[in-house]
Amino acid sequence: MLAMGVHPAVSSASSACMILFTSFTATTSFIVFGLLIPDYAAICFTIGVIATFFGQIGLGYLMRRSKRNSYIAFSIGGVVFLSAILMTIQSILGMAEGEQHSSGGICGQDQ
Repeated sequence: MLAMGVHPAVSSASSACMILFTSFTATTSFIVFGLLIPDYAAICFTIGVIATFFGQIGLGYLMRRSKRNSYIAFSIGGVVFLSAILMTIQSILGMAEGEQHSSGGICGQDQ
């Protein structure tokens, strides 16, 4: 969206909305198939809410102080880049340990 000239705040809000719907759908699927671990989900939800709160406060302060919207685009790009790096590291470590990918259970729960 940024490449099409959409304002960074609009792009960020649209992305957040899409992520919300995707997360809700994934969570619903895990609940329906009995794969959700309630304690783990509660901890992840709490961490997500706290991180979002502090991220919004910090980014809002930074944008008001500098009067620049580019920090929104940089934060989105940074998160995508960090995710790609961490997933690559996880895949390399898994292959080094001889881990075989299999479809099925998640978080150690096999069907």
